[in-house]
Amino acid sequence: MSVSRVEVATITLPVVALLITFIPQVAIVSILLVAISAWPTLVGAAKGLARFRLTIDLYNILALVIALALQEFPSAAFIALMLASARLLEERTEARSHRAVEELLALKPLTARRESRGRVDEVDTQDIRMGDILLIGTGERIPADGLIVHGTALINEASVTGESLPKEKLIGDRVLASTIISAGAIKIRATLVGKDSTLERMAALIRDASRHKSKAEKIADKFAGYFLPIVGIAGVVLYYLTNNAQMVAAFFLVACADDIAVAIPLAITAALGRAAKRGVIVKGGARLLALASIDTLVLDKTGTLTYGDLRVERLDHDPSVTEFFIWECLAIAEKYSEHVIGRAVFREAVKRIGAVGDPERFQVYRGRGIWVHAKGHDILVGTPTLLTDSGITIPEGWASRDEHEFDPGLTSDFYVAVDGRCIGRVRIADIPRPAAKQSIEKLKELGIKNIIMFTGDQLRTAAAVAKSVGIDSYHPTMTPEDKEREIGQLALHGNVAMVGDGINDAPALARSTVGISMGMTGTAVAIEAADIILLADQLDRLPELVILARKTESIIQGNVWIWAISNLIGFAFVLTGIFGPALAAAYNFVTDFLPLANSSRLFRKDRVQ
Repeated sequence: MSVSRVEVATITLPVVALLITFIPQVAIVSILLVAISAWPTLVGAAKGLARFRLTIDLYNILALVIALALQEFPSAAFIALMLASARLLEERTEARSHRAVEELLALKPLTARRESRGRVDEVDTQDIRMGDILLIGTGERIPADGLIVHGTALINEASVTGESLPKEKLIGDRVLASTIISAGAIKIRATLVGKDSTLERMAALIRDASRHKSKAEKIADKFAGYFLPIVGIAGVVLYYLTNNAQMVAAFFLVACADDIAVAIPLAITAALGRAAKRGVIVKGGARLLALASIDTLVLDKTGTLTYGDLRVERLDHDPSVTEFFIWECLAIAEKYSEHVIGRAVFREAVKRIGAVGDPERFQVYRGRGIWVHAKGHDILVGTPTLLTDSGITIPEGWASRDEHEFDPGLTSDFYVAVDGRCIGRVRIADIPRPAAKQSIEKLKELGIKNIIMFTGDQLRTAAAVAKSVGIDSYHPTMTPEDKEREIGQLALHGNVAMVGDGINDAPALARSTVGISMGMTGTAVAIEAADIILLADQLDRLPELVILARKTESIIQGNVWIWAISNLIGFAFVLTGIFGPALAAAYNFVTDFLPLANSSRLFRKDRVQ
């Protein structure tokens, strides 16, 4: 990373001030340089006082004033140098965040080909609207999030998810803005544009994360509120007992907490950067540190423990209707579904019957199904409970399974009713992720014993999936309201992390201590509600993240201990008369680098994995 002239000046001023303090004739110049270097800290202290708050800036300014008042110019220069270093670190961190956002947004194409009324025109991507039909060919970047309505393609999503292998995408599949078509050509219907696109949401998340301070980052100001009065009283008592102003000044200079002001944000910055390199966006240090102390982990089944890449295994229908009619009803009902089951059904339906029209009216029953009105029919697609609650009887042969039929328990049934009569049953199959079992085992090894699976599926399916991934506790047939309510109950007994990916999971994600969304391809609502986003659908990132969170917390606690112990040693030297103000300031400056070195351990890969 290049160093700007402003950054050079920020560090140079206090360094020059330190050097020239040893030349008595130009000491006044040193004072001016120190004052200029410390000006931003002085402004911060003044703002804190205006809000009747004792901040770390105020404490550091007082230490600086004491050094200048006693004409300990080298001490003042030492303090100014550390304060300048802290400010430089903060500015470089913010600049790094802005640069990451700029690089991300640079992936977005400037123009797109839009089809309208038989014509294809090149338009600015800012002019794309929801519902527009866009054409993308081999080697081109996709200009907006959307659904494929024609064609197939291999798409490289590395710029968004970090996954290097291209994925095959067919009609009905979702595609992401800025990803590249490696082979093939498609038409998509734009679904998320502008600020709502995945790319723009990622950029917003990175900006937001850089602005959120953690509890640990705020510890310096909280500490100042308690520590500053204690040190002040101790200084008064010390002067009363010794009548030695030099000793009191040295006492204050040893206690200067500029190292805490730098080391804790450095640890958070390093940890968030390491998480980002592993394809994880954390919305601020507070969210990461909260993960270090979770007692309970809740995982949604579909799309989290399983692939969520469902397939239609079987379709049964009433002899009075055609299979084509059933598929048409399913396609119309699930056309704009955000649920993984709905997307799988729509994809299969389009393969079989081609494009379909839009529903005229619809109503979503979260976690249970959907009702639409189309072509003069009322179509209800959903769970047995939804049909029963709607007064619709499910044929006896469909309500139970054939006892001789092989089924590992990883399939789910739902039903289709038209105009109040059940006319079809669809069986959906899902597959657990290979990494799920290993990840659960690793999380248990990390001490997270209370691991629970939530699902809207029936008991038989829930039990089979839970057993296959090594989870003992599971809750079947849950609605979004059930999930949120249960998270609330679990939170009464400790810190709860929830992992999910769909609209159904959003209330529970928001209610949990730490909400984690699986995949940037998850729904916008889930991503907004989550505190942490795993860009790639890789569950093995979760134990890695817990390890990182605990390592970060340990390092921050270590920094506080380093500061406390070094201060006690410094106080001993001051009280025994070994340190005067100059040596006290020098001691403070040298020991300042100990917590910085401790925080820097997070930049080393082998330290967190």
